[in-house]
Amino acid sequence: MVVTEMVSVEGMVRDNRKTMSMLRFRPEERPVSMQVFGRNPETLSEACRIVADAGADIVDINLGCPAKKIVSKSGGAALLKDVKLTESLFIAAVKAVRIPVSVKYRSGWDSESTNFIEIGKLAEGCGISMLTLHPRTRSSGFKGQADWSHIRTLKEAVSIPVIGNGDITSPQDAVDMIDQTRCDLVMIGRAAMGAPWIFRRVDHVLKGLPDPGEPGLETKISICLRFARLMIEDYGERPACFKMRKQLIWFTRGWKGISKYRPEMFTIESYDDIVGFFDRYMNCQEQMV
Repeated sequence: MVVTEMVSVEGMVRDNRKTMSMLRFRPEERPVSMQVFGRNPETLSEACRIVADAGADIVDINLGCPAKKIVSKSGGAALLKDVKLTESLFIAAVKAVRIPVSVKYRSGWDSESTNFIEIGKLAEGCGISMLTLHPRTRSSGFKGQADWSHIRTLKEAVSIPVIGNGDITSPQDAVDMIDQTRCDLVMIGRAAMGAPWIFRRVDHVLKGLPDPGEPGLETKISICLRFARLMIEDYGERPACFKMRKQLIWFTRGWKGISKYRPEMFTIESYDDIVGFFDRYMNCQEQMV
């Protein structure tokens, strides 16, 4: 299942062009869950209908984003501090659409207020169909280790499906999370940045097949170029190539001698620039052999 990046409910109801462009997806990406954030029940209700009309299979409410620009507006993880408002949001979303509504959230605002069981039971009682728990608090951000025991505790407390999220960086991590927590599914986020083959690897291992491992360098470059072409289809060449600058940093993590090529990544303006970048890198590697 594909989950979109967070989409602002305020942007949707105002028909903001940039926001609405974030609702696009390809048929082969189904099932698609569109993740939304906001704190006004009426606005969320309208946004959920927009998401359903856009063809989403699931609408996902975000109560987990720790970003300052989100929580400063009382969205994302900040909602964990306002249980009554959160309940209103859950009810509004479930009433608005016929497609399933899910919730992605964190263990709590900080270590003194880990209310993930309360939120989980509240969500189930409001008709939420599925929960995704990232077992860190908002105050911990992405630091330290995710406490997978919270996922198991939540799974034992509710009867709806629970997705485990946090610190899955390898196929074995996915196996271990399922074994340790009994969660129904796993969600991979940061580990997929620049390494989309992680999903194929996890899928193989969970099916009892050998881990195909990371692809070779030429295959990685081919995948990155395909990624760039898809970005260009969606955004146009110049905007896409600006976005690709950050993606190239992710895709090339750990490559031998890549550090001296980093500055060049920030000058890329066209698809040909990307192709040329990889050609120069590969030529240099071949000369070093």
